[in-house]
Amino acid sequence: GLGISVHRDAVPLTRMQPDIQNQGYAAGLAATMAVRNQQSLRAIDVRALQRKLVDIGNLPEEVLQHQDSLPMSDAELDRAVREAPEDYRAAAALFIDPERAVPRLREAFAASDGETRYAYAQKLAMLGDPTGAALIRERIQAADAWDDGWNYRGMGQFGAALSPLDVDIIALGLANDPQAVPVILEKVALLDARADFSHHRAVAHALERLGDPAAAPALAQLLALPDMTGHVHDTVLAAAAHDAREARNTNAVHTRRESLRELLLARALYLLGDHEGVGQAILESYTHDLRGHLARHAQALLESEN
Repeated sequence: GLGISVHRDAVPLTRMQPDIQNQGYAAGLAATMAVRNQQSLRAIDVRALQRKLVDIGNLPEEVLQHQDSLPMSDAELDRAVREAPEDYRAAAALFIDPERAVPRLREAFAASDGETRYAYAQKLAMLGDPTGAALIRERIQAADAWDDGWNYRGMGQFGAALSPLDVDIIALGLANDPQAVPVILEKVALLDARADFSHHRAVAHALERLGDPAAAPALAQLLALPDMTGHVHDTVLAAAAHDAREARNTNAVHTRRESLRELLLARALYLLGDHEGVGQAILESYTHDLRGHLARHAQALLESEN
């Protein structure tokens, strides 16, 4: 399931043995067709592939009557715009064709009010359009404190991984709204090691996208707070000391959450131009981490700026 980039909520449906066997057979059959006809995988006759799978019972015959849903018609796109504020499926459809969706969303935003107007502002921001950014900024500024966020878990990751405030902050980053930086920094000032993981991730993601070096000192200050750094596993003894907190649980939460938090914030800080070398020092320490995926990521960041 992970190998085909499936969302985590769908993983149980695609990792069971029969599913894996069916997927593997279909993929192998497609590859064979491409080789025999000397063509790329994208060029194979999909209907012919489906007919073979129907013949052996892997697919129901009705599949042969299915038609591609793309590109969407103007009527379908207009309906998705109308339904997007309340329907996530409709909202997802808009992201398939941003070029046609954004003008329609701007019109819907201008013609709406209240929560519907705010919903359109969010959709526009996530598609890179700052038309409703001011409305989102007002929402963020109106929050005196962080809402209930999400903490990274080793297992049991169900439901939303972002709080409403996290979503607004990330949306402003995606909208490339330059006026968002001071608004986000107000919330950065409320963070510490006790804050939920999703809040740290949201501000790091948004500020990195916005790319304003003025945000660097605030991130460095956040990383200087107690328990925000020092979560590198650069020796077996260090790893054992961290693991001891969770009785060497293979689904360890704290040791992954804290390291990811430190690395995400250091990454954003470094890419914003750094502050007194704080981001670089953290990334350099992670190049020695025993967890190869973290070490490789840190090394790639350092090399990308050289």
